[in-house]
Amino acid sequence: MVWPRDFASAGERAGALSARTSFRIGGAPEYLFEPATEEEAGEVVRACRARGVPLRVLGGGCNLLVAEGRIEGAVLATSRLRFEHVLNDRVVVGAGVPFPGLVARSADLGIPHLSGCPGIPGCVGGIVAMNAGGRFGHVADALVEVAGFDLDGRPFRRRIEPGDMGYRSSAFLGRTVVTSASFLRDPALDKDAARLRLVEASAWKRATQPLSAASAGCVFKNPGAGASAGALIDRLGLKGERVGDAVVSAVHANFIVNEGGAGFDDVEALIGRVRERARAAAGVDLELELQVWR
Repeated sequence: MVWPRDFASAGERAGALSARTSFRIGGAPEYLFEPATEEEAGEVVRACRARGVPLRVLGGGCNLLVAEGRIEGAVLATSRLRFEHVLNDRVVVGAGVPFPGLVARSADLGIPHLSGCPGIPGCVGGIVAMNAGGRFGHVADALVEVAGFDLDGRPFRRRIEPGDMGYRSSAFLGRTVVTSASFLRDPALDKDAARLRLVEASAWKRATQPLSAASAGCVFKNPGAGASAGALIDRLGLKGERVGDAVVSAVHANFIVNEGGAGFDDVEALIGRVRERARAAAGVDLELELQVWR
């Protein structure tokens, strides 16, 4: 890691975030830090706070649209926070652990509920912060405790309580830097049943979502209980709508895919077009699920 005291050097070493995002879009931050330990992550947060440098957290880059050009401030990438401790009643996982791999191992690890979360890209920290999930389950179903730092760099360890985890939100999103998460472990878990659930959920995901395309996952939150943003966009006839190489997926209308040369402005313009049509034709204000860095 480039230490926070050497901010100028860190800025020179920072490359474009297009290589770190699933959209394959994004410019270079002024500063980029990749702490190898939770303690180093806290040092980065405190150093940025002391210098008045804006700080953003980058996990797997899978729910993110990043502007091109220079990105103001510092980015803390959690990619090196990859550790896994199996205890009797829980599994403690670093924020940088890829979530799909954890889901694939969840039956063997004895973690109930995560078998309902296949096909969700990203790393554990971001998945927890946004309470990612879908038809078959959410990460909150298995979550016990979260650790990290507040934006002043003070460490915290918080047991999950009712109200902490909401729809595509949590008590941690935008308020903390998550460095690890603890998941409930049941040594008596029926592993065969969990594996079967994983297979069934995975098959549904592959059939209904463009998992191999360059995208940021679902663009919009569902607009209400029982309502589907994707179904609404589909009814409006917007599948295949494009701006440049940014295209509303023909597989799932709540995905915008990059067909090769899409830039930030293309995706943003297409998002605006979809929102405008939804508002004009259906009276629905679609709220973004993905995060946008400008």
